[in-house]
Amino acid sequence: MPHPPPAGWRLPWRKLAFLHKKSSAPGRIVVTLRGEINAETSKRTQRTLLDALRMSPLILEVDLTHVTHVSTDGTLIFFAAVVEARSTGTRLVVTHPQAHVRWVLQRVGLGRLLTLS
Repeated sequence: MPHPPPAGWRLPWRKLAFLHKKSSAPGRIVVTLRGEINAETSKRTQRTLLDALRMSPLILEVDLTHVTHVSTDGTLIFFAAVVEARSTGTRLVVTHPQAHVRWVLQRVGLGRLLTLS
């Protein structure tokens, strides 16, 4: 019989789930993220954002309503998304971050590079 996982351990796929949806507004794509954005989940999260940017929307909205934690490693995906968004002329908007998530994003300078609302 397998041993139970250590306390606090979670499967990576449970840490972050993605929901893509096209907004009713033309040219707008909304990507909703959930869980934690950290070193463990950042590769998958970055791929999701870059895939959405490849559709060349006028606006890419990243909804962080259900994001519980963003590490400094996790913030790197937003820098990559900003670079890609600028190269395609897409406006990147991050919406509904919890207070501590907003603080981390602002602390690393993302508040100057993208729209936080």
